[in-house]
Amino acid sequence: MTWTKIRIAALIAACFAVLPLVLPSQVYEYKWSEVDEEAFEKTQPTEKIMDAIGIKAGMYVGEVGAGGGRVAVRVSRRVGLAGRVFANDITESALDYMRERCVREKIQNMEVVKGTLTDPRFPKSKLDAVYLTFTYRHLEKPVEVLKNIAPALKPGGVLAVIESKSYNQVPSKNEIIQNAGLAGYALTKLETFLPEDDIYLFQVKNTSS
Repeated sequence: MTWTKIRIAALIAACFAVLPLVLPSQVYEYKWSEVDEEAFEKTQPTEKIMDAIGIKAGMYVGEVGAGGGRVAVRVSRRVGLAGRVFANDITESALDYMRERCVREKIQNMEVVKGTLTDPRFPKSKLDAVYLTFTYRHLEKPVEVLKNIAPALKPGGVLAVIESKSYNQVPSKNEIIQNAGLAGYALTKLETFLPEDDIYLFQVKNTSS
């Protein structure tokens, strides 16, 4: 190796030596920030979404793709200690952050649930409502996921999908409704009052008729 190559190698090593060490906890602390939450709340206010879904004190509610828990934490406050929130995700960093957040914010009525790509793994026949906030668009197999939500819902339970109302959105409005139908749901209401998003409300189809 020539002296020129040795100097270049030493310079590269020195540059990497001064780079900060980023631990996993720092990664998810950065990704899930309260600043981001407040920005989302301006156009996607959780209180109004809960009103549209009909979430009340004492209910058992599930969230698919809870991320950092922005919505789940607010839902936990509304359902109170008599209710319970099942916050699902498949990403380890999100799961770790939500567990830490429950401890930090003294949340006693939330259960963090690790799901799979097709099954949120909610408890059977326990939930009054399940919602997906900007999560549907990321589902690789949406019909399978929605099918696996149905067994967790009580009779008359609500499935809510919150997605963008943009004309160039992916997925489209028709796709959401069609896939929900394939999964065994019927659209009961489409709320359009949010400035940028729509709220699709579904219930499991009545198969007895």
